[in-house]
Amino acid sequence: MNRKKQGINTRKYLLELAAFAASLLLCRVRVGESCAPFGLACMAAAELSGIDPLFAGAGVVAGAFLSGEPLWGVMIAAAAFVLLMRLMNALVGRVSASARMLVFLLCELAVLPFEMVLTWRSSAYALLSLALSAAAVVLLHRCWGLVRRAERLTVLQEGEQLILSASLGLLLLGMGDFAVGGISLPVILLDLYVLILALTKGPQGLGTAILTAALLAFGLEDGALLLGVTALCTLMAALVAPYGRAYTAGTFLLTATILAVFLGGEGETWRVGSALIACLVTLVFPREWMNRWELLLNSRLYGERNGAQAMDRWKRRLAAEVEEAAHLCGALSGLFREEGEDDRFVVEWPLGAARRVCVGCEGRILCQREEGDFDRAVLHLLSAYDRGEPVRPLSPMDSHCRFFREIMTSAYQSYNQAFVHEAHQRRTAEQYAYMNRQLQGVSALLGVLAMRLREDRWGDEAVEGALIPYLIRRGFAPLSVDAFYSGGRLCLSIRLSARGSENAGALIAAVEKKLRRTMRIIESRREAAGTVFEMEALQGLTARMARVSLPEGEESVCGDETGELRMPSGKVVYAVSDGMGSGEAANRESRAAIDLLFDQFRLGMERELIYENVNRLLIARGEKEIYATLDAASIDLVTGEAEMVKFGAPPTCLVREGNVRTLSGEALPCGIVDEARPYIRRIRLRQQDRLVFCTDGVYDLLGKDLEAELKCRAAVPLERMAEELMAAARDRGQRDDMTVMVVEVA
Repeated sequence: MNRKKQGINTRKYLLELAAFAASLLLCRVRVGESCAPFGLACMAAAELSGIDPLFAGAGVVAGAFLSGEPLWGVMIAAAAFVLLMRLMNALVGRVSASARMLVFLLCELAVLPFEMVLTWRSSAYALLSLALSAAAVVLLHRCWGLVRRAERLTVLQEGEQLILSASLGLLLLGMGDFAVGGISLPVILLDLYVLILALTKGPQGLGTAILTAALLAFGLEDGALLLGVTALCTLMAALVAPYGRAYTAGTFLLTATILAVFLGGEGETWRVGSALIACLVTLVFPREWMNRWELLLNSRLYGERNGAQAMDRWKRRLAAEVEEAAHLCGALSGLFREEGEDDRFVVEWPLGAARRVCVGCEGRILCQREEGDFDRAVLHLLSAYDRGEPVRPLSPMDSHCRFFREIMTSAYQSYNQAFVHEAHQRRTAEQYAYMNRQLQGVSALLGVLAMRLREDRWGDEAVEGALIPYLIRRGFAPLSVDAFYSGGRLCLSIRLSARGSENAGALIAAVEKKLRRTMRIIESRREAAGTVFEMEALQGLTARMARVSLPEGEESVCGDETGELRMPSGKVVYAVSDGMGSGEAANRESRAAIDLLFDQFRLGMERELIYENVNRLLIARGEKEIYATLDAASIDLVTGEAEMVKFGAPPTCLVREGNVRTLSGEALPCGIVDEARPYIRRIRLRQQDRLVFCTDGVYDLLGKDLEAELKCRAAVPLERMAEELMAAARDRGQRDDMTVMVVEVA
């Protein structure tokens, strides 16, 4: 017998044994003196569920016979039902569920006259027994269905949990008189079950626990008291369930003890013993069992975990697709082949044209006897013609060659054509190289995104759940809190309502106090519903900026622009741009240069491509010849490394411990020619360092005095340094837009 068939047989035997035991217990539950509807119902439900009714019928007979007073009517009904089912299967095959249900009710109805006495009380109990039996068949049939597919169950819905709880209550009711040393076994099992409900579902499990306790209380003398005590103990335990298993069990036992002392009586003392045993069993449950129960009973938690797993699978699939796109971009970059510089056309084309002129000449045999000498002579004459020197036949050419003028004219025309052709080829090769760099940059960018998709956490519900109520208590009105991890660092996106406090300083102080982490604001922006604050956990340095701008005219717009871009993982970019001229047109170009720069950084492009793209995109958007300088610093606040970038910008000054160091480099402004490349310099910043940026309007006035002005103001506050430097430049006469930006690292 193979393993699969052996496993099916084992499950079949276990189900039949469970049907026997359940019928035996349920047959002990009586309605009146002579009716036991639940045992018969268990037998019928087993048959409807595909379990051989012979075993359940045997349990009914045993239970009816072993009870204090044998119930002959119940035993006869059970035997008749099993016999009729066997006959029907043998004669007509398996009939419908409704037909089997009808046969069961007829068997039970047929024996009622033998069980009842012709009194109103006995008749009422008989009819109640019949109704309870029909309802119990439906309940237990659903329960047997859940038991049969127990291995495939992942989560129980609320209706299924109620079915199992009601079935468990009936079984406990059948075990009502099982006690050892005064401690009731059904009460222990009930306490154990409600503790599991409290741990897995919290207060939501209270209704299910009360249902089970109510069915058990139905057969006990002090059932109402048991129901009340169980409900109160379960409620108190459910309230502390988030704190762990030990707190839950301790609260349950403490509540049971207090109630026993308050109510008094020996029965309540023994109930404390039952609660103690249930708590001890709960504490020694293996963790994996409790996790399994938690997922099985808590559909919300199951949905969250299943959703998280689905999100992880989706992230992995998306990361794989992004990686495929990265590989494709890398492969496409090889389609644009970069041909090396080759000047063969400016040699081959003129020489070929010269020889074609000599085809009809009789003396060409002598002139071109040594082809190498003839070729060198032609090339030498072309170079002399370019230099404006006289051109005469050279050896081995015939000094009186009548075709000399035609030879040189044709060769020079071909030479010019070849020169244009090679210039076009070089231009094409440069475009191909640019396209290759862009595709390789996109490939690298997609590779980084794929890595972040695999490694970054997209949410932290614990942080979100802790911050929202805390911020509400502190007077804020949070609409949402989104906690995620970028590059391994905690980032928060907090959306506050417009009716609440929007003080960034107070908000970040509250978040730091709750999370016990140092945070920094990345960005704050206003939306229709309120304000959104983006922040991250801080590691390393901090950076802040002060800036002062002054237009050339009192009523005009300053053509200079400054910007600050804070990114996750401790990156910050500062930029100053000076558009050509002044006024709104210059301001648009300055703003465009900074926006293009920041957009490239947000996407995560490679640094070399960022600056090249800014230059080319600024050229592409310009409707006329206009340009802008660009002075930027990209600072890594974790390591202190800074990258200084200049497109035609004045020098930047580094103020460190009272000393001033000038950082300068020559480069064309953005938006003039495609080939413009920035001056790049990398430095490492320390705490209390300051970077001072200024536009031409300030630098042209201060010139060599800039370092002296900074030295005497090295210790003043940041904002004051920018204002005083602007005032010193303005005192010398303003002739252009003026901007000063000071960045301090701390």
